[in-house]
Amino acid sequence: MLDPFGDEAKRLVREEFGGINELLSIIPSYVGIDQAIERVSWIKSGEIPEEILKLGDVQDLLTFYALLGALAFSPYGIEMELVKESNARIYSERLRRAGRIEGTSIALESVSGNEIPIRDRTILERTHHQELPPGERERLRLKYKIPLGKLLELWDGSLKEVYIRKGYAYLTEEQGLRLWERSFERNFERAVNLLYEVRDELPEYYLRLYERLGEIAREHFKERLERMGSAEAQPLRFDLFPPCVKIALGGVPAGLRNYAITVLLTSFLSYARLCPNPPRRDVRIRDCVSDLSIVEKEILPVIIEAGNRCSPPLFEDQPHEVKNIWYHLGFGLTDKPTLEDSGNSTWYFPPNCSKIRANAPQLCRPDRHCRNIKNPLTYYLRRLYLENRGKAGGDESAEGGEENG
Repeated sequence: MLDPFGDEAKRLVREEFGGINELLSIIPSYVGIDQAIERVSWIKSGEIPEEILKLGDVQDLLTFYALLGALAFSPYGIEMELVKESNARIYSERLRRAGRIEGTSIALESVSGNEIPIRDRTILERTHHQELPPGERERLRLKYKIPLGKLLELWDGSLKEVYIRKGYAYLTEEQGLRLWERSFERNFERAVNLLYEVRDELPEYYLRLYERLGEIAREHFKERLERMGSAEAQPLRFDLFPPCVKIALGGVPAGLRNYAITVLLTSFLSYARLCPNPPRRDVRIRDCVSDLSIVEKEILPVIIEAGNRCSPPLFEDQPHEVKNIWYHLGFGLTDKPTLEDSGNSTWYFPPNCSKIRANAPQLCRPDRHCRNIKNPLTYYLRRLYLENRGKAGGDESAEGGEENG
């Protein structure tokens, strides 16, 4: 298979397996964990095994989606980086060998001989330079075209690098592959985001596979991890919060107070600070901390301050709402909780973006980072991931480059 997000892959998922949920449910019966791990373990040597490059379409799809299912437990971390990097290289190599990029997830078309004026071809492809070896001539040849609007959605370089004519961008094979890689990254993150929402329904197989991925990722990124933070418990980064949370922090009018403060803010702040990447949704606060000081000193004061910024102030108007805050944190209806009380009620997970839009549309003011995000917590995780990746690579513009496509 040349592209796991292309039309043929979509057809297989839909027609042969009945949809993504059904596909994920049958994978554990057909793909062993060791077999799935083979798709990434080769990265230690840097050489892709031939048996992986020559996998049939169905087996390729099953092993690829096995890894995607595992990433539902950590949508933005070194495990995702490992799977994305290794599989982008696998599919890129297949595309190079196939000598074509048509039929993938990007709308590339082959260029016919008379579309580009001879004079322009002479200059761009250097056709009169007889000293050029055949390989260099092939490298310069404009092979593909794509509507300019589609190019701008993905292209991360300067438009000066691209030949544009009559609403189309004309690309060499290397430029086409570069565009495909951007498309793969975007589709990959979109898929992981979607699966994050159903991780509680996934078989234990995927959690065990995720743990194995973590072992390989920690070894592969060993040096980088010293410079790159992870999505573990750490001080809150208010500048990376999603717009809905920032609006809630600023205070809201009476009709929004309980939802914005008690439902959204309480759940988001607690998970973002204590357990940003929970392995499951029935986790308790006492599974993440050994005492309540972080909750009492770092989380609750922020919630109280936001409540006091409301009009009228929430906790002056409804003093009993403090008990409700502790209830949503999983301690039951109390205002004097102990760590042992953790688990007396559910520690509520942040509501999905769709629920926020339905229940409190005034809070939903998407920015450019909200694209393909389904939950405020994954927004925060992604911003942390992009910033940490930029620091690790010594590239302060990594986040901007990721989004400008």
